[in-house]
Amino acid sequence: MIAEVNQWLLAFGLDEFLHHHVAAVVLQLPHSVRDDLLADPGFRLADYEPGRNVVMHVPLGSPARKKPGRAVVLKRTLRHRPAAFVRYIIAHELAHAHLRNAGRFPGEDPEHAADSLAAAWGFPRPASALR
Repeated sequence: MIAEVNQWLLAFGLDEFLHHHVAAVVLQLPHSVRDDLLADPGFRLADYEPGRNVVMHVPLGSPARKKPGRAVVLKRTLRHRPAAFVRYIIAHELAHAHLRNAGRFPGEDPEHAADSLAAAWGFPRPASALR
């Protein structure tokens, strides 16, 4: 599975630092969630270096029938943060993609849903991020 995930991630051309952390998170996801993302031709993953006058074009995949394309974009400035925070952010954003930016049930706040899934997958929000 490690080789399959790394091969999948290579297609996105992520920064090496982020590639390593995304791979670690994806490998820890429940099989159904990992399969959902890896098998979706409409899923895209990108990173960028924020800065002045930087224009980021978010890559979007072709939507499938009745399913829009999904994208996760990560800032390379995550390299300046602790590993637990980096992996929490990655899991949180992948949870949004998995839930298609909705809650787990009607009326649930999508942010709460993404935090809850990230924690259930082993990536709780670090206490330092709550400030």
